[in-house]
Amino acid sequence: MSNTQYRSVFATFDPYPSYKGSAIHIDKVTEVLSQKFPSALLLSLGRHMSKELPETVHHLESPIEESNYLKRALAFSAWVDGILTQQHNLQIGHFRDIWSGLPILARQHITSIFEVNGLPSIELVSRYPYMGQGTLNKIRKLEDECLEKSQLIICPSETIKRHLVSRSVWEEKIHVIPNGADIPVINAKPKGLPEQYIVYFGALQPWQGVDTLLKAMKYLGDKPGLKLVICSSHKPRFARPFQKLAEKLAVSRRVIWKYQLGKEELHQIISYALCTVAPLTECSRNLEQGCSPLKVFESMACKTPVIASDLPVIREILEPDTEAKFFRPERPADLARCVRLLMDYPELRSEIAENAFVKFKEKYTWERINRKLSSTYYNIFNLVC
Repeated sequence: MSNTQYRSVFATFDPYPSYKGSAIHIDKVTEVLSQKFPSALLLSLGRHMSKELPETVHHLESPIEESNYLKRALAFSAWVDGILTQQHNLQIGHFRDIWSGLPILARQHITSIFEVNGLPSIELVSRYPYMGQGTLNKIRKLEDECLEKSQLIICPSETIKRHLVSRSVWEEKIHVIPNGADIPVINAKPKGLPEQYIVYFGALQPWQGVDTLLKAMKYLGDKPGLKLVICSSHKPRFARPFQKLAEKLAVSRRVIWKYQLGKEELHQIISYALCTVAPLTECSRNLEQGCSPLKVFESMACKTPVIASDLPVIREILEPDTEAKFFRPERPADLARCVRLLMDYPELRSEIAENAFVKFKEKYTWERINRKLSSTYYNIFNLVC
């Protein structure tokens, strides 16, 4: 790489650009970073889609094609380290994971910002249930090292902050900046959509609770005209276990699958839905670690009512009954009850959507979130300018 004049680096062990919600957050953070340092270096895994990036951001994609998670993670970390070795003017290093962070933290002249959206010692338990406890303990030690050495920590929810404080992280260096969304332009209802439908959109990891949603459709058998549209951010092969479950439950004819949609098309589908559903499960990832579901903010921005699991991470965003309907996590019958309620009482549906939209405009537009991020960065940027 010939250019060694970069003053900031953003590193993430995520594919980018991609259809995942994380890509939206990466867009917004790199936008703020590159405004302060007009020549920013972005390091990521390979892309899932094409996207034109600002001229102020130089993007390098890792060439690693290792299928084993840990080998891929270590190889990515080594690749980032090799890139940083060629850079002698870096002042700010923003990273989203420990694999990106370790090479940055090894260079004490770089002011470090750790954006904690998830921790592998917690999330990998669901993704790889046979991973040994010894391996998870080693990963946790690496997390603790990154948390201790980072000069600033950003996280998207109070739940995550509480978890970090419980791990002896100094509370004063943790800044909570939630996710957000942009208000979309709504056009005519796309052709091919059913008259009445509810929507799930996002990833298909176990903690998302898509199985609970499919089971709820069984309880809504007396509403044969109601369809479930699932807009997966993954490729079709990841949907197969859920499609088999739908067949077993005899609801597959009422489920419409869509994959890796662009934002504009997704927003139209959300906007004409009866509601969207965030059926998060009661697991360590959602309860102990925490999250800030982009699907909730996107729904609020589309003025579409939300039905969500009654979890602390959701109550941080929405008030029950007035701004959303909550159901007991992993209780399909209770989820079905909420769907039935919104179907039968359109006035309630409109009121909830409007209340959530008002809160969204007051607190969760990307414009407001970016201002908060810029303000949080301000002091640490001044240390290096």
